[in-house]
Amino acid sequence: MKLNAHLTRTCLSCVCLCLPCISNGANSVDICRESVDESYLSIAYYDSEEASFESNLGETNRENYSADLRLTLNNNWVIGGGLRSTVLNVDRLALQTNGYLHSIFLPLHRVSRSENTSFRFSIAPTLSASSNITKNPSEYTSDALQLLATLVWRRQISDRVDLRYGICGDHRFGEYRVYPIFSVNWQPHTSWLIELGLPSSQLNYQVTKSLASIVRIAPNGNEWQVKDKSLEKHSQLIYEAYIVEWLFNWRVYEHFMLTASVGREFHGRYEMTLLNENRVRLESDPATQIGVAMAWFF
Repeated sequence: MKLNAHLTRTCLSCVCLCLPCISNGANSVDICRESVDESYLSIAYYDSEEASFESNLGETNRENYSADLRLTLNNNWVIGGGLRSTVLNVDRLALQTNGYLHSIFLPLHRVSRSENTSFRFSIAPTLSASSNITKNPSEYTSDALQLLATLVWRRQISDRVDLRYGICGDHRFGEYRVYPIFSVNWQPHTSWLIELGLPSSQLNYQVTKSLASIVRIAPNGNEWQVKDKSLEKHSQLIYEAYIVEWLFNWRVYEHFMLTASVGREFHGRYEMTLLNENRVRLESDPATQIGVAMAWFF
């Protein structure tokens, strides 16, 4: 019984190893997902192919960069920092932004554990804006500030099943939203872990001791305050989508991991203001994205 419980926790850890790298998504600061207990530094890059807007109004593609630092202070407290940067290219539409979008966040986690349960409270003050705002502190307004938070309980039901439930407030659906989170985690075999829930689900297969394969579906969005080059016009740029990803984690050695992913974004929607002050809501075609990441654990 104790061995099976240990294997369950081990497999759960393997699933979470991908999260500091690619799995945070193209835009979101995914504070509501589980993360590893280890301290780490990670960097990632991924690119989305060109996608057309509805009614042939233009095309868009994105390049995405991320960096994360997590420091586990003790059994109860974790601090960190992170950056999400998106280079948004849009053809045939003049936007109130230069297309360089950043989210800078400072997460704080408080974790408490008992024999069969755990509780996590996480909060992350975030600045989310275009580069001409983030470079000029005098331009910061409340529209550029976000406060992400989550309350999550985890309960061990058996050696192979546990529940995760709580509430989250973030921008994974584009505009800020508070919503329930729930998942059932089932380990039918020591090499497999199935997580079924809302708003995300995933399937993990431990191919070898050092190689894991993960398939996941999750919301992927964010909101930024943007200004034009003259800093006279400002608005909110919102993006939302769902992404299906296939990831491979290779733990090269104990303290270093490589991640590669290929995914497909569906139901992409942009809400943005043009230079002529017109507010538009445009859906984009599905697009493929590929990514690579590196993580150092210490």
